[in-house]
Amino acid sequence: MDDKTVVDTVCRHQPDEQAVLLKFQNGSLGGTADFTVVESKKDKRKRAAVFAGDQVYTGELQDNQQFDTYICLRNKSTNKVQIIPVQQALLSNNIYQQLEQKEKQKVMPMLTKEHAAKKLLKEFGGRKASRLVDNREKMMVNVEVLRQDLDETVQGAAQNDDEEDDTLADVSISNEEYLASIVPKFDKTATKISEVFDVEDVVPANLLERLDEEAKVVYATPLETLPIESEYLRTCLKRIQDREITSKQDFLHIKLIIYMDALQSLIAMRARQMKRVELSRITEKIENDIRHRFADPNVAKNCTRTNYSTEKALTHFIVLALLISDKYEVDVNVLSRTLRTTKERIKSYAHIVNARPKARLDVLSLRLPSTVPALTTSRRFQRKK
Repeated sequence: MDDKTVVDTVCRHQPDEQAVLLKFQNGSLGGTADFTVVESKKDKRKRAAVFAGDQVYTGELQDNQQFDTYICLRNKSTNKVQIIPVQQALLSNNIYQQLEQKEKQKVMPMLTKEHAAKKLLKEFGGRKASRLVDNREKMMVNVEVLRQDLDETVQGAAQNDDEEDDTLADVSISNEEYLASIVPKFDKTATKISEVFDVEDVVPANLLERLDEEAKVVYATPLETLPIESEYLRTCLKRIQDREITSKQDFLHIKLIIYMDALQSLIAMRARQMKRVELSRITEKIENDIRHRFADPNVAKNCTRTNYSTEKALTHFIVLALLISDKYEVDVNVLSRTLRTTKERIKSYAHIVNARPKARLDVLSLRLPSTVPALTTSRRFQRKK
């Protein structure tokens, strides 16, 4: 018999007689159950229902306007297949709908959703989750704590701006060695924009490999519940979450966004010691990497933050912002608001990573190193003691 598979029949696409592919929200069905399809009298929408003992699972049949879903059934003896159209439905336990109805009727369960979530995080969550719940409860009990925190944030932003103006030093000597220590490695002979930076020279490859699980969790978590405060990074995540089909590159970008969130915390912090400061509310893996790679090597005490750390974090953040964009471009105004610094300072650090503003636009665009002009004497960088 020929090894090639022959299509025997193609079933007609009749919605009333279509097979349904079921996916359960929290796993798979282990035993037997009864299945049926019901249609709403109000909006004519069809829903799949599975009855497994006392449990009821329901979910709306998902129709895609762009393409249909088919499965192939192969006969091993004849090596022929039938192509059969199917619909898909994601089923969730009916108990969630009952809770929503009780909330609408103001019949509250023994524990509210918020209270139950806090209780679970406290008892079964990790160290970061428990600490997050404790901090939120303290803020709810004492409003003055929140007010004081906001005042310190505003004052700190003003102090940071004053400090940042001093980091650009006017020197007459070459500072190539210092620039090489704060700028990610790049290919000076690159002939394509995509070849200028290798992402593994910005974020270590072994760390990216260990962030697979975190990237999946962030992708599946609703945006409003993610512990990421930056509106810019949240917008980048939403763009990925809204895509119908995600790629390996999308999950790589999620890992880079998680790393950028920690870099932003480093840039905004005022403490000189990074050892016990929380840089990421998502994973400690990134915190440990940043404490090691961005600490000032000329300071004897481990995990010490200086202007060297801030400048290195700025260059890495700008490079990652270019890498996660579609056209290797990023708005200067967006970076200025996100990092709470001036546009001129952003442009200065962008220059040393081969990004230049477009003509008459506040948009930084990655350029080939061979086309980027050298820094003028008055714009060179040096280590600040």
